[in-house]
Amino acid sequence: MISPPLTIKLIPELSCAALKVKLDKELALWYELRAINSSGSSNPSQQLSSSRLVLNDVVAALVNHFGYTQSTAYRLLRAGDGRPWDIKDSPLGTHDALYKRRYRPSFWTGYLSEGQANNSTKTPSPQIKIHGLLKVAEYFNTPHLSRPVEVPVKVWKGSRANKAAWLYASFFKPDGSRAKPIARASIEEATGVKRRQQQRYDKEAGIKRVANFAFQQDGKGKLTPIRHLVAGKSRQWLKDRRLGNTYHSRALKANKGMTKKVNAELRHRSLNQDEASCVPNKRFFLTPGSLIKCLERHEEAFLLVNKRDRLIKGRMEWCMA
Repeated sequence: MISPPLTIKLIPELSCAALKVKLDKELALWYELRAINSSGSSNPSQQLSSSRLVLNDVVAALVNHFGYTQSTAYRLLRAGDGRPWDIKDSPLGTHDALYKRRYRPSFWTGYLSEGQANNSTKTPSPQIKIHGLLKVAEYFNTPHLSRPVEVPVKVWKGSRANKAAWLYASFFKPDGSRAKPIARASIEEATGVKRRQQQRYDKEAGIKRVANFAFQQDGKGKLTPIRHLVAGKSRQWLKDRRLGNTYHSRALKANKGMTKKVNAELRHRSLNQDEASCVPNKRFFLTPGSLIKCLERHEEAFLLVNKRDRLIKGRMEWCMA
């Protein structure tokens, strides 16, 4: 039988693309299939290709390790057929033809380990052909993949909302990594998740939010906060300008695996060539070197203030470049 996996490896760009097109259930299941398939596409040496699993063993593993019911596991497997994976039926005929007969194939009648056939019908168990990372990236129209993150199975498994929250959380940098401010509207554009749902996912996945403030240098080179006028019902006042929050997830950094090789292949195939070539102007810079090297800057660019120069220790302060 399939040994229980310990972690789930998530690809941020695939997770966002799946959330946008409402295929988060299918992608979550693809992640789980890769986790339980220790000798297949979860192996870095085989991620560009496909591998196979016996459907009976897959259903049993999903029930035992991820909390699925048998009917839900089979329904989702059929829903993803031809997308992140293929279901290869027995040589006796297709699944639809077998289903119309008086007997049902073996995966309806119970779990059989190691792909054994049903003794009552002599029907071999179908197999699941898991698509590799490259093919799934092409399916979701993703021109580039960043470094994966890992989530423990014990916090991953559960309801669809919990898994969707972790897919959403994979968009953000793991805790301890430096990240740039981002507005809620930009997050919605990147992930397809509405503002109110973002807040629910923040709570579900334990996403950490850090406030960022805008500064500028006065005539003497000292940092001063950028303020804007706020109009109330009876009075007006100046308020320090806030930038978008910085978000960090509880996921852990994973090995790069085949992402570098897959990215090279994606560039070679020129998926979404026009879209990929349109790089937006950068607005936030973590180091002076990245600011100097950048050719396409936003008209309002900010550089992260060095820790020793911040007015309030521990606060994220950005100086207008």
